[in-house]
Amino acid sequence: MSEILVIGDDLTGTNATASAYARDGLRAVTMLDPTAPVDLDDSIQVVACSTGSRHMTPARAAQTVDAIVRNFGYDVRAIVKRFDTTLRGNIGAEIEATLTAARVMHPERRICGLVVPGFPAAHRTTVGGYQLLDGEPILMGPASRDPFTPVRHSGVAGIIHEQTQLTTTNIGLDVVMGDTSTLADRLTRAAQDAELVIVDSVTDDDQQRIATAASALESDERSWVVFESGPFGATYAHALGIRPHVDRANPILALIGSPTELTKLQSDRLESQSGVDLITVDDPASDVSQLLSRLRASAEIGKTVIGIRTTSRDGSAPDPLHASQMLALIIDLAVECADSMQLDGIYASGGDVAFAVLDALGARGYEVENEVVPLAVSGKLVGGPHDGLGFATKGGLVGDADAAVECINQLRSRIRQSEPRIV
Repeated sequence: MSEILVIGDDLTGTNATASAYARDGLRAVTMLDPTAPVDLDDSIQVVACSTGSRHMTPARAAQTVDAIVRNFGYDVRAIVKRFDTTLRGNIGAEIEATLTAARVMHPERRICGLVVPGFPAAHRTTVGGYQLLDGEPILMGPASRDPFTPVRHSGVAGIIHEQTQLTTTNIGLDVVMGDTSTLADRLTRAAQDAELVIVDSVTDDDQQRIATAASALESDERSWVVFESGPFGATYAHALGIRPHVDRANPILALIGSPTELTKLQSDRLESQSGVDLITVDDPASDVSQLLSRLRASAEIGKTVIGIRTTSRDGSAPDPLHASQMLALIIDLAVECADSMQLDGIYASGGDVAFAVLDALGARGYEVENEVVPLAVSGKLVGGPHDGLGFATKGGLVGDADAAVECINQLRSRIRQSEPRIV
């Protein structure tokens, strides 16, 4: 049974939204005929459906959305309705249809709509309930000149109210940027006062706080239907604790040796994921056998990513001698782990680390399979005692905060034994 239903109003946007879940390691499938009943393989966690309804009449768009929710929405943990980042299309009609269908399926719950229109990475932000594009109200941009569905308001509530009488309220940035418990209290009160809660956001961190606060309020008596423009649904799914299905129990070994601030940020983001145990090592004379024992113990209790992250004792940049000694420690640990443990892959951060580990493992070559992000690739070892072992490598100054997570997810995806299928 799938865990998340995503509904978009055009195929391109729906696929882009589904890719956010796939980057988190979830199995996502876009249905080509979302109105036809099908039995889905249990390995499919995200079902994405495009209504193709942006240019339909509001009534027909609502009927299409209703049919999809009734077809795929039972027993999912989250229903996510995606709309255009500049709020074009049948926003109000589709929101009402989604919320009504969800309530019909679960009359025992208080179901409220959580509206998070911002897409910070694409420079779409929400401030004071107004949708901005590159800092300007959307009414001042090209969305107001769309030949088919031009926007007539910059206010999110105004656009929603063009097609529905659902009540709305807004939670502003001052609350969103505060502590999570206060935000949760405000969400609770807002959900009692209105059917749709519109929440401001200007950064990914804002959306993370919203997801954390809202997910903590989920219960058998109360739940949310999420309305968003692309990135928030995947953030919310992660906050709900929805994780990739693990096909095999073997861990991935992470060897993080680059000393850059970006690498530290990426390591912090990786370490915040469930099932990850990274040992911070600041002494190149650390006992490899003790590190190995700790990593084995982590693997035995089900940790899916194990490894080390190196740093200097005082937080300053290491000198060349310290760096070379740390590299020697990483090499020794990599060989010990690969020789004595069943691994599903190795992730190496830092060009020197990657080359040294490949050489120490006896590989004759490295077969590149995918570019995860620019200058970060995944593939496998060729030749030697560990022929075929998955290996992802990334430079120390490469990628954004999620680059390490994306490399790990790519290694996970390549070892899956079966592909999603529709029965």
